[in-house]
Amino acid sequence: MTYVLVHGAWHSPWYWRDVTPRLDGPAVTVDLPSCGPAHGDLHDDARAIRDVLDAHSDVTLVAHSYGGMPATEAAADHPAVKHLVYVAAYNAGEGETLMGFGAQAGDEPNVNPEVDCDFTGDGLLAFKPDRAEHVLFHDCPDPREAASHLRPMAPPFAQQSPNAVAWKTIPSTYVVCTQDRATAVGVQKSLSTRAAHVHELPSSHSAFLSHPARLAEIINNAR
Repeated sequence: MTYVLVHGAWHSPWYWRDVTPRLDGPAVTVDLPSCGPAHGDLHDDARAIRDVLDAHSDVTLVAHSYGGMPATEAAADHPAVKHLVYVAAYNAGEGETLMGFGAQAGDEPNVNPEVDCDFTGDGLLAFKPDRAEHVLFHDCPDPREAASHLRPMAPPFAQQSPNAVAWKTIPSTYVVCTQDRATAVGVQKSLSTRAAHVHELPSSHSAFLSHPARLAEIINNAR
């Protein structure tokens, strides 16, 4: 089994560094073109994931947060993907966009770009470091370092939906992060009903940094 790991919005493969050594097979990370100067969109991200999948024959595809949307598109009808793992992720359906998932009453709200982000000079959306420490990394060993590895993001990703939906035909596992301040817990629990298996972690949005051993164990056992 090969583990293909997809990061979320504003992130990079760096964030999987504490999980990959704990996996019981080779791990490959995908660098999404929407994060950084390439100005890619959701469908560019899906193509990047699919290019990685094309090089393998037996894959557990793991996606975090926004990364669940291009992963869902990329894995659809792909013969290599045997299982999907969504970590506080958007396993969206046709016509569903990131901005369309509203928090439930009483939830910590989802990321609010008007509060949490600024635009860069070249039109990308950058997460404010102080807000990232509070929203994304509040229970991580070094929130400031974690925030320093975020990258600006091309804005179209938030209003796009997947062209194909893998979780309807491929078994999946959902990891709900119950202390999340970025993807509202109520939203996660609703999305988790689309998965065959559900686990809960007492984690922020960033379980790969705050609970890497337990997250790796869940991924290793996902079948």
